[in-house]
Amino acid sequence: MATQYILQKPAKGYMHYIQLSQADVKRLTTGGNKRIICSFNDQYRIHAAIMRTKEGMNYVMIGSQHLKALQLRAGSVVKLTLKKDDTELQFSVPEEFAEVLATDPAAEKYSIHSPQGNKRGLIALVNMVKSSDKKIERSLLIAEKLKKGSVVLLK
Repeated sequence: MATQYILQKPAKGYMHYIQLSQADVKRLTTGGNKRIICSFNDQYRIHAAIMRTKEGMNYVMIGSQHLKALQLRAGSVVKLTLKKDDTELQFSVPEEFAEVLATDPAAEKYSIHSPQGNKRGLIALVNMVKSSDKKIERSLLIAEKLKKGSVVLLK
């Protein structure tokens, strides 16, 4: 069920966020889960994490690329459906990264045996670039580093 939320931005800072109610947080965090899927107007989906300030406010950060795609800014009212993210990695795996791993069994083997948090980090590294060519390039670099057993640090 979609609920209306207001996109907020603190007076100081650059991030945009949506504050979550305690009821939302309780419903979505069963079993220690913090990952959710946010569906904007039942069309645009993002994987996100429930964050918490030291004052106890729960929120979801909305990145600038999503704001641009949705044509939103601070103060915008959004219809949002929140559901617990029960996907395997709690991230969408870029097609380019999946294809590189599928064609490189040695890298795929190391990737499969990596902890979930590391896998999500690798996916985030690939998703940081926008063009498909750059995603392929970055995926190939990550695959090589996985096979060498080295820490994946990209410059």
